[in-house]
Amino acid sequence: MHKAICAPLFLRGGSTGCLLIHGFTSCPLDVRPLTRHLHSCGYTVREVLLPGHGTSCEDMAKYGWRDWLAAVESELTLLRAQCARVWVVGFSMGGLLAAMAASRQPVQGLVCLAAPIWPLPRFIWLAGLLRHFRRYVDMGQPRQFRFPSWRYQRVAVKNIVDLLQLIRAVRRVLPALRVPALVVQGSADRTVEPRSADYIFAHLSAADKELFVVEGGGHMLLLGDASALVCNRVAHFISCRTGGNVENA
Repeated sequence: MHKAICAPLFLRGGSTGCLLIHGFTSCPLDVRPLTRHLHSCGYTVREVLLPGHGTSCEDMAKYGWRDWLAAVESELTLLRAQCARVWVVGFSMGGLLAAMAASRQPVQGLVCLAAPIWPLPRFIWLAGLLRHFRRYVDMGQPRQFRFPSWRYQRVAVKNIVDLLQLIRAVRRVLPALRVPALVVQGSADRTVEPRSADYIFAHLSAADKELFVVEGGGHMLLLGDASALVCNRVAHFISCRTGGNVENA
């Protein structure tokens, strides 16, 4: 994969910062439309490129979910030093990492987009057994999944196990999360069971939380037809909790 196209952006804006985290086997291009939109609203925005992503599946196999979380926390620490208030925003697996980071560092709020509690296809749940027989599996998807070309076409089974371990860790910390939270899910997602969003929403202890279901929306919420809708909803949710003055956010 060409590293240049996967390089994370840092866009300086106001005193409220947003850390954006991409998905499994992918890169910041997953979240780039939201990055641009939040910056246009006046926020400082920082993207994360997770270790082993944006290069090759062989490189990714050198890392695990704790390495990914450490990278997120490192970037979050940098952003907190630059901004008075910080939100963590994650897409797919990035939503899980955002929740973990929010349980470990002070943040003003959390946004989870299509975060998997129950990922599809279901063979993923057999990864613990499969890793004894195969090192890599093909990630080629049917056309209706509409995955972008920068995602890896195969993945180490070990990394699928990492994803499952991360899911279990997130389930444990959700009840401890009390910051404002927005959970967004497409009703026609074929990569994450839509009930994942219901689970996350129900188990968050936050008094201020919203569940937004994109009717007919697929997994790639920020790259499909619903991108503008989702970007506006996220920006509005954050704006309402930062005094509503996005120009000086």
